[in-house]
Amino acid sequence: MGEVLGGSFPDAGQRVLLDEGEFVVRGEGSTLTVVADDRPGTFSKVAGVLSLNGADVQDAAAHSENGRALSVFRVGQVLGGTPDWGRIEDQIRRALSGRLALAARLGDRSRTYRPIRMAARPAPGPPVTVDNETSTTATVLEVTCPDGVGVLYRITRAFAELDLDIVRARVQTLGSDVVDAFYVRDSSGSKITDADHLAEIELSVLRWVAVDF
Repeated sequence: MGEVLGGSFPDAGQRVLLDEGEFVVRGEGSTLTVVADDRPGTFSKVAGVLSLNGADVQDAAAHSENGRALSVFRVGQVLGGTPDWGRIEDQIRRALSGRLALAARLGDRSRTYRPIRMAARPAPGPPVTVDNETSTTATVLEVTCPDGVGVLYRITRAFAELDLDIVRARVQTLGSDVVDAFYVRDSSGSKITDADHLAEIELSVLRWVAVDF
């Protein structure tokens, strides 16, 4: 579904990284790979750091198992050329250890770039759709909304707020919209079937997508 995968995901090399138990942050070319202990908010923080550095996420994939989480992002060119992976890797380490005021910094960036951003417009169709048929082990949530500064961070921040575990993710930018699908489980490791819980997830996503930092 995404070019970042290039085939099976995780591949053999990525499974080795998961099994080794080490913390890995590696940027090469247009691809960033992060392997860490599986905690709510990890995917969101990595996405936020990429946005902070003007790296447009064109495709991404996530996988978690046995308490470990793998995230792979493919990004486009940033202003001035290729991503500064050294800077990005350092900021990811700081963000994941609670030493980077990520939301505040994204807010500053959002305000800086607001004059050139397109005005918000309604997304076609329902902004959040729920699929409990595709997967036997996770609920698939598809979010469609206009692209903008930190939008992937915002969506996944909403999931972290509700302690959802992102098992897999597929991120696409289609023109000026993002269409992102997330395979998620609740804090007990189960699919989400309760209507009230699903309504709270949708409320949280809509709030975070619209938030003005």
